[in-house]
Amino acid sequence: MSDPRPTLTVQDVPVEWRLDDGDLLFGGLSSALFWTNPSLFHMLSPLVEEVGVDLFRLLVARSSSLGTEEDYQGMVAKSGDAIEHGLLAWGRAISAAGWGAFELPAFDRAAGVATVRIRNPWELRMQGEGRLSWGCPFLQGKVIGLFNQAFARRCWADEIIDTGGAGPAVEFRVHPSDRTIDDELDRLRLVRLRARQQELRQHMAEAAQELRRKDEEVEQKERLIRALSAPIIQVWNGVLAVPLAGVLSRERAEPICEELLHRVTSMAATHVLLDLTGLSEVDEAATGQIATIVTSLRLLGAECAVVGLSPELARTMVELGISLSGVRTYQTLADALRQAVGLTKREPARRRR
Repeated sequence: MSDPRPTLTVQDVPVEWRLDDGDLLFGGLSSALFWTNPSLFHMLSPLVEEVGVDLFRLLVARSSSLGTEEDYQGMVAKSGDAIEHGLLAWGRAISAAGWGAFELPAFDRAAGVATVRIRNPWELRMQGEGRLSWGCPFLQGKVIGLFNQAFARRCWADEIIDTGGAGPAVEFRVHPSDRTIDDELDRLRLVRLRARQQELRQHMAEAAQELRRKDEEVEQKERLIRALSAPIIQVWNGVLAVPLAGVLSRERAEPICEELLHRVTSMAATHVLLDLTGLSEVDEAATGQIATIVTSLRLLGAECAVVGLSPELARTMVELGISLSGVRTYQTLADALRQAVGLTKREPARRRR
């Protein structure tokens, strides 16, 4: 019967397979075996694409540095004053885990500087020749955390990727520094926050500009609708014709009156022909508005003539007590035009106020 817990020791690290539980213990800790590529790459690359390389690197480095105090006390510190020997022992252990071949080319405890080189690191193997690469932040976090303990001071590890040798390698230049992973995270988050705020301000400015543009379009369309609903036509020098058609309501009559008075003033018109022939329906409020137009034109010194006044509209005006006394009325626009043009030919030029 096969052993349900086969065990072996690799680089002084015990490895135990608990087959009944489906577990793998490496150095006494529960572990899992994954292919670096595609499994780990497919697991991590979407996160890199989502948060960006810089933030991803710092988050991974911070996370990997959290357990380094235990690593140091459990393996490195046992070497006593020969700290570099303990670091090499730790390096042999991680090599057994498939992290890469650990080397320590330079180590100066007094100066707080060192060079760590890892050949064939798992992070570079995982990324391979893919279009997306983000270096070795996991190993960088481990190195920073271990050497903070080893030198008993704050350190930083600059990462240098080497792809020119027999295989991929990463080198970490360790040196004293006031930088911390947490500080770098805060700095990056602040930069990203400011960039996001700037982006939001830009979006708000663009949205406000677009809103102003749409308001202008709406205003232009409203002016066009008003012009189309009651075109004001200069038919002769000083003579304006306003043909009205369809249903005339108060809401429609008010802007027509406003625009007409403006045009009379700006064009120094002396005669206005209000053509009601095409109206199919007029409500009581609009009927009163017609009388208001006539009165307002008189105050501006322009004579108003009404064309095509229907019996129904005339009866409504009488019932409402609205009088058009003194206002010329015509059956057709042609009659009104002949009269108005004849009058303007005979009238001397007026001095407009």
